[in-house]
Amino acid sequence: MYVFGLDGVPPELVDAGIDAGRLPNFERMRAEGTDGTTRSTVPPLSMIAWSSFATGRNPGNHGVYNFMLKDAGGYDTEFVTADTLREQSVPVWEYLDAEGLRSGVMNVMPGYPPSRTAGFHISDNITTPPSGSYAYPDELEADIEDRVGEYDVDPYESYDDGTDEGNLGDLLDTFFEIERKRIAVAKLLVEEYPAAFYSLVFSGPDNVLHVLGHVLNEDHPKHDPGVAARHRDKPLELLELYDDFLGWVMDEIGDDDTLMVLSDHGHGPIYQTINLNSWLYSAGYLDLESRPWTRLKQFGYNHIYDAVETVMSELNLFSKLKMGVARTSGDGSGPDLAELLTISRKDIDWNRTAAFTVASGGQIYLNTDDHDEGAISPGNYDEIRDRLRDQLLAIEHPERGDRVIDSVLYGEDVYGDAFADTRPDLVCMPAPGYQIQYPQTMKTNRVFGEPPKTGSHTSMNEMNGIFYAWGGPVKNESGVTVDLTDFAPTACSLLDVPVPEEMDGDVRGDVVDVESRRSRYDGKVEAKRAVREVVGGLSAE
Repeated sequence: MYVFGLDGVPPELVDAGIDAGRLPNFERMRAEGTDGTTRSTVPPLSMIAWSSFATGRNPGNHGVYNFMLKDAGGYDTEFVTADTLREQSVPVWEYLDAEGLRSGVMNVMPGYPPSRTAGFHISDNITTPPSGSYAYPDELEADIEDRVGEYDVDPYESYDDGTDEGNLGDLLDTFFEIERKRIAVAKLLVEEYPAAFYSLVFSGPDNVLHVLGHVLNEDHPKHDPGVAARHRDKPLELLELYDDFLGWVMDEIGDDDTLMVLSDHGHGPIYQTINLNSWLYSAGYLDLESRPWTRLKQFGYNHIYDAVETVMSELNLFSKLKMGVARTSGDGSGPDLAELLTISRKDIDWNRTAAFTVASGGQIYLNTDDHDEGAISPGNYDEIRDRLRDQLLAIEHPERGDRVIDSVLYGEDVYGDAFADTRPDLVCMPAPGYQIQYPQTMKTNRVFGEPPKTGSHTSMNEMNGIFYAWGGPVKNESGVTVDLTDFAPTACSLLDVPVPEEMDGDVRGDVVDVESRRSRYDGKVEAKRAVREVVGGLSAE
C-alpha cells in the first residue's frame, strides 16, 4: 500500500489543474478510482492532523492537541516529538511491525526521533533538531546523501512572509529544489527499500502556499497584480512535479496494490492575526508579573519586537530562531530560550490569571484549582467558561468591523475525556482571513497584528484536504469524504492485519473492496518496542 501526503493542498487547486489538463495522473486516478475530500482535525494544524492520520485516533485519544502541549495540573509546556506520540498512542507502522510487516515512513509529523520499526523511517522537518540523525536505519541517511544529495531537514532557515518579491523568488526556488530532491529520495525508497506500507509526505505545497496568500487572493491588502502575474502559477507548477511522480508510481506498483493521495488540510489567505493572550490580558482574564525582567520583555514586545522581527526576517534568521526557541521549551537539555526571550509561563501572574493559551491555534485553558496556582473551582467553572466564550464570540476588529472568532467549541465536545488533564477547555476557530497568533509574542498594548505569512490554515474554510485512491481493490466512486483517522484502519485491513480496537477511524469499504476485523493487540506492540530497545542498546555498545 502506498500513501502519499501533499501537505496543505486545497481540493480546488487540484480541480483547477485537472480542468486545465495539467495533472493527467490525478485525472486518471479520478476517472479510474475514487476521489473526494479529507476532513481535517480541529483546529486544522499539521501536527494534530498527521498524528491522527498516523494513529487512526482523534486528537482526544492520542493527546497531541498542538505543536506545544501543557503539563497536567501545571503550566510547563513541551514541544511535541515522536516520543510524545508514542507515549500516548501507537502509530500504525508499529502495529504492522508487531504483525511482521515492514513500513516505510518519510516526513510524517511528529517524526523525530525516527521509529525503529522494520523498514525505514525518515523524520519530519519540524521536530528534527539541526544536529539530529533524521533516518533509521542509520545507513539510510548516508545512502540518501551519497545518491541524491543533501536532504534538507529544515527548509525554514530562510523563511519570511514572501511579500518582498526578491525574497519570494528565492524562497520559491528553494522550496522547489527541496521538493525535487524529496521526490528523488521517494523514488529511491520505493525502488530499493521494500515495504508493505509506504507513508511518504511532501511539505512543499504548505510551504509554497504560506508565502503566496497575497498572490493568489486579489482581495488581500498586500496583493500586487504584477507580482501575482509572475508567481500565481507556482502552486500548479509544483503539483505538476507530484503528478509526474504519481505517474511513475502507478507504472511501478503491482495490479493488486493500492495508491492513496491526501492532504491534511486546505489553505487560504490571512489578512490579520489576533493574539489571544493579549486579548485575555486586555479583558482581565490574564495578568503578568511585575518583576523587572518581565517588565523589560513587555516593553520590548510592545515597542521593539516588530522592528527586530523585520530585520531578522530580512537576514533570514527569524524562522530559524523561532523554531529553536520552540524546540528548547521544556526539554530540559539546556537553557530554555522560551523562558529567556518570550512572554513565558514564568512571566504570568497565575494568582491573578483565569485563562491562558500555550500555543497558536485558538485553544484556551482555564486556570482551574487543580493547577498549582489555580483558583477556578468546579462550582464556578461553567459560569466563567460560558462568560468567556460569549466575550470571545463578540470580538470585532476595530478597523474592519467584522467578527474575528467564528466559533468557540467546548474542549470535551471536540476531544472527549481520554486526556482531560491536558485538554484545552475552549477551542476558538477564527473567521476566514484571521489567524490566532503565538501567545509567546503577546503585546499588552495591542491585540491585532500583521500575519507572519500571508497564507495559512486556521479557519473552518481550510478544513478540507484532497483525497484520491487508485489500484486493484479501489472502487470507482466520486465525492466521498474521508476522515484523517480512516487511513490507518483501512491500511490495516488492506494488509490483512486486524484493526486495533483503539483506532477511532473507519475501514472505508465504500472506497476499497476489503474485509475487516477488529482486535486487541494486548501488549504485542509494547513487547516489540522492548525488544528493539534492548537490541538497539546492544548495537550501540
